[in-house]
Amino acid sequence: MLTLKTDSLINKINQGKTINILVSVYDKTHLTDFLKELKSTLKFNIIATGGTYKHLNDNDFSCTEVSTLTNFPEILDGRVKTLHPVIFGGILARDLETDKNVLKENNIPEIDMVIVNLYPFIEKAKANLSLKEMQEYIDIGGVSLLRASAKNYENVLVVSSPSQYDEILNELKNKQPDKLNTLRTRLAMEAFKSTSYYDSRIAEFYDTDNKNIHSASMEIELLSLNTNEGMKLRYGENPHQEAFYLPRNKNYRYNFPPFKQLNGKELSANNIIDLYSVINILTQIRNEAVCIVKHNNPCGVASSNNLYDAYIQAYNTDPESAFGGVYGFTSTIDEKIANAIIENFVELVIAPDFTDAALKILATKKNLRVLLIDNLNIRNDGKHWVIRDLGNFGFILQRNTQDILTYEDFKLVCGEALTKAEIDDVKFAWGVVQNLTSNAILIAKNENAIGFGIGQTSRIKSVKIALTQAGNNSTGAILASDGFFPNIDNIEMAKANGIKVIVQPGGSIKDEDVIKACKEASIKMLFTNQRFFKH
Repeated sequence: MLTLKTDSLINKINQGKTINILVSVYDKTHLTDFLKELKSTLKFNIIATGGTYKHLNDNDFSCTEVSTLTNFPEILDGRVKTLHPVIFGGILARDLETDKNVLKENNIPEIDMVIVNLYPFIEKAKANLSLKEMQEYIDIGGVSLLRASAKNYENVLVVSSPSQYDEILNELKNKQPDKLNTLRTRLAMEAFKSTSYYDSRIAEFYDTDNKNIHSASMEIELLSLNTNEGMKLRYGENPHQEAFYLPRNKNYRYNFPPFKQLNGKELSANNIIDLYSVINILTQIRNEAVCIVKHNNPCGVASSNNLYDAYIQAYNTDPESAFGGVYGFTSTIDEKIANAIIENFVELVIAPDFTDAALKILATKKNLRVLLIDNLNIRNDGKHWVIRDLGNFGFILQRNTQDILTYEDFKLVCGEALTKAEIDDVKFAWGVVQNLTSNAILIAKNENAIGFGIGQTSRIKSVKIALTQAGNNSTGAILASDGFFPNIDNIEMAKANGIKVIVQPGGSIKDEDVIKACKEASIKMLFTNQRFFKH
């Protein structure tokens, strides 16, 4: 961090006076280069702490050690170096006669610049060190210096990264007070943001390392977002919207993003959101599988012992909607599949592996985004937060309070026990339908999605759309619904189209009527007792 007393500094530069610079850094990158360049602009004395003092002396800079200025040694193995009234008085003094008198009475020099950066707690957290080891990387004095300088922003300009050195040099050489004042205000804000972010990461580490001390009722995950830690996206949901892709807290950020881009244009927010849906669906399927997503909803999901066959089935479910979609695969894409993919317009392809021949084929489409994902088993555990920003209306934070149920938790409420094939289809259908936009209906057969009813304002409309898409193939199929059936009209339509099994949450005041209608239609029905509205 670098701080400048803006008005007095400009005056001192113009008058050729000497200024005082305090330097205490862990990261010494470009420090000596910066100071050498600074020599061409102004005269200065350097005050430095132990390690920095040695580094600057070794690079032919004359320095005064902080302990000499304070007349007090560094103690506790360097834990206490700058925490002293002589240092903070020189930084916090305002442009008031009373403050200047205090400095004079106590023989405290005005400190015109402060260069500080913090112990690398965030970087060291990646090394899986213990809490005891990590404590030694918690910076105290550096954070205090940053905050003190930013607090006195009317007299102090704060720079919290060596990457800002060049900008400061340019502004100092230009000697334009208005530009320096603008820079001072912005960098004060960035200093506070940097200390806030630093402290949040420390709190997060303690939270991760000490989960046992938190009661379930009191647990709330610390949400701390920093755009510098993520990816700048091509654009948001629409081209006029700026967007970033950021990691979650804790260990998620250490392997971020969870994929590697091998080809194609920059990613947009829509690409990431669609990709998230693809992964969530693929991780629910037991065989080789392919999922095609468009506008955050699948338009083709198929499972097979052969990945190429699964691709053909998924694509043929709705070729029109698959145009410009995001295509996900559970295993290696080979030359045959790659050739089939490039016959159509595809936005993005992701898989855990590609043959060299497949990559060459996909690369012929220079805009096609090709992503490699190391681990498909990254589906959410259901305990993550969903945040909705409603503007001036506020925020909604949503989190599941129970585990996501599986087939073993379902209740057969109508018909005989399911066959092995029917159970496999129910598992497949329930895994997919919970990822569709409500009201959602999925028709599945032989672990392939053959009909989608998505995002309608009534469930019967979704049933009609899904059954129409499935056509004659719906005979003997599974119908899955993300919410309960409010009436028997859905059952009547399922009967007319040959549906064999229905899986739905249950919970309607018409449940008894619905069950009775299923019995009369010889349709087996399962209640999941957990709905999956996704608005």
